[in-house]
Formats: sequence, structure tokens, C-alpha cells
Amino acid sequence: MDARIRQLAEQFHPRIVEIRRHLHSHPELSWQETGTAAFVAAELDRLGIPYQSGIASNGIVALLRGRHPEKRCIALRADMDALPIQEENKTPYTSQAPGVMHACGHDMHTANLLGAAMILSELKNEWEGTVKLIFQPSEEKIPSGANAMIEAGVLENPKVESIYGLHVHPELEVGEVGFRPGQFMASTDELYLTVHGCGGHAAQPAQFISPLIVSAEILLALQRFTDMSIPTVLSFGKMIAEGATNIIPAKAELAGTLRCFDESTRQRIHKEMTAICHDIAGRHGATCDVHILKGYPVVYNNETLTARAKAVAVAQLGAAHVHDLPIRMGAEDFGYYTQLIPACFYRIGVANKERGITSAIHTPTFDIDERALLVSMELTAAIALSDLSGI
Repeated sequence: MDARIRQLAEQFHPRIVEIRRHLHSHPELSWQETGTAAFVAAELDRLGIPYQSGIASNGIVALLRGRHPEKRCIALRADMDALPIQEENKTPYTSQAPGVMHACGHDMHTANLLGAAMILSELKNEWEGTVKLIFQPSEEKIPSGANAMIEAGVLENPKVESIYGLHVHPELEVGEVGFRPGQFMASTDELYLTVHGCGGHAAQPAQFISPLIVSAEILLALQRFTDMSIPTVLSFGKMIAEGATNIIPAKAELAGTLRCFDESTRQRIHKEMTAICHDIAGRHGATCDVHILKGYPVVYNNETLTARAKAVAVAQLGAAHVHDLPIRMGAEDFGYYTQLIPACFYRIGVANKERGITSAIHTPTFDIDERALLVSMELTAAIALSDLSGI
């Protein structure tokens, strides 16, 4: 079977590269993936795989049935949305949408899932059970597409017993993959602070209350929550205060993020951060509005599923190409699935240093070595068949 999977991956690879390039050229932002969804639906029609579209806006769920489809149901998930980034690459498939780019590899994720579907469909008389293909909107933006898909019932009818997802990883060379059992990626919350002071002439600071001074003190005080020994990160990346060289503004707006691996720590920081902001502002005669937009939970990889998937990767690629990964402070809404059913989220190497393909995700020069699709298609199909067979 392994040789057959590899042969089919090689056979379908040129088409999957075409699909990935089309998706890369036509990126769509979170909750706006109408064209992407229509393209995916057309490919599923071509493959003769039944599906339901329009789930949680632009989501699609397809059912690929083998022999005895009632025996077991597993799910494979891909996200479809892009980022508000202007692409700087000059390629035949450069983004045609101004200010929008697949800078996080979701074009590859979607193309890969279609490739795996092609392989599994070709072999459907040789395996038992059902594979649910989940094409998900809005991974990049809260509210989460994963949560919306779950609320729409994608893990039911038939009930999903395990789920797998992958992500591009430019820190690994093409042909390499990485796994981590247990806690893998952090929870994430968006933090919004508005400090209200009293604006006036900058030459008379004693007569007014500068929200900049208050904000600076708040930022310094909140640094204590970043502790990689826990690990926890609380970081601010935006502050707007529309004053001038000679004007103290009336308010300052700050935006940041909280990343945690422990839910009790997460809730404690929410409370303590809020109290600190109110206390500091109050001591200056100012006020601070604190808004915490609770985001994705921790991505937790089921130990048994991850060990099985890693063993498949070793068998397919060789032990030298399979790596143990550290925890990541980055977040993923795949975490919602992992909180409900056994799950495995792993990483696919896409870098090629010799060709200069090394840019990080979320940058305007991100790209992949498209041979990574050959690896990912083969591995996705092999992991699915291993799960279905219980090996």
C-alpha cells in the first residue's frame, strides 16, 4: 500500500501544484472565501465526492466513503483564508488581490487536502470507514472558523472519532516533518486597552493627565506576566495616541496578545491584568477600559494518535526526516477540535535554502518549495489509512 500511495502522490502532484498556484493567485480574507470555496466545490464535483457547502459561511464538508463506511469516521481538516499582506514575491502565481496574500500556507493546506482526497478516492475499495474532509474558513481571525464549523455540527453525522491537520513549517527543509504529543500551541486572547486622560498643551503637563504616561506605566507593569518558564507571553504591538509635539492627547489605545498553556493561568492573568490597568490609571486620575477578546484554546495533540502518525512518517520518509518539535507560542484554531476529540496537528517542511525559500510565515516574501505537496499528500493519505486500519 505504501508504494501505491507514493505512486499516486507522484501521479497527482502536477495537478495539485496547479491547484495550489491558483489558490495562491486568488487569496481571500477570513469570512470572505467565496471564490475559494467555489473552486474547492468544483474540484470535489470533478472527483465525484459528495459534499455540503455553505457551512459556517464558506465552509465545505465532504464525505469520502470506503468499504463498510459505518465502521469508523475520521476527519482531515484544511483552512482556506489568507492574510492582509501585500505580496512581494515575483512568481507566475503571485497574488492578484492587492493587499491580500496566502502568507501562512493555507493555499497549500487546501491543495494538500484535495490531493489526499484524490489518493484516498483512488484506493477507496481497499480501506474501510469514512473520511470526512473539512475545508474551513477563517482560521486567521476571531471569531474562529473552527468553532463555527463545530457549532454547525461538522463533527457529527457521522460522528468523527479522530481528526488530523497540518501546517507549513519554513523552519524545516522540504522532505522533513515534525510532531509533538501533548500541548503543542498556545491559547490566544486579544487585548484592547483604552486609557482616558485629560488632553491639553504639552508645555503645561502638570495641568493635564497624559494617557501616554499612564500607558507606559501599564506596559511596564504588565511585562511581569511574560514568563517562558511557565510558559506565558503577554505582549503589546500597537499604541495609538493622536496628539502632537505640543499636544497631550485625551486618550491612548493599545492592542496586544496573551498566550498561555494553562487555562487557570490564563484566567488569573485576565483578572490581574484588569486590576493592574484600573489601579495604575486611577492613581494618575485617569481611567482605563479593558476589553479581552477570548480566542483559541491550546492545541493538544493526543499522545496515541501522534505516536501513530509519527510512526507512519518514519515509515514513509525515514527517521532522519522526522523531528520532535518544541512547544510554540503561536496559536491555531485547530485547538477547538483538539479539546473535543482525539487529534493530531503536525508540521510539514517547506523551505529550500539552496533556492532561497526561507521566509517565515506572515511575511510578504513567504513561499514554499512545491515538492512539499508531494510529501504532504503522501503522508496525509498514509496517516488516514493507518488510523482507519487501527495500525
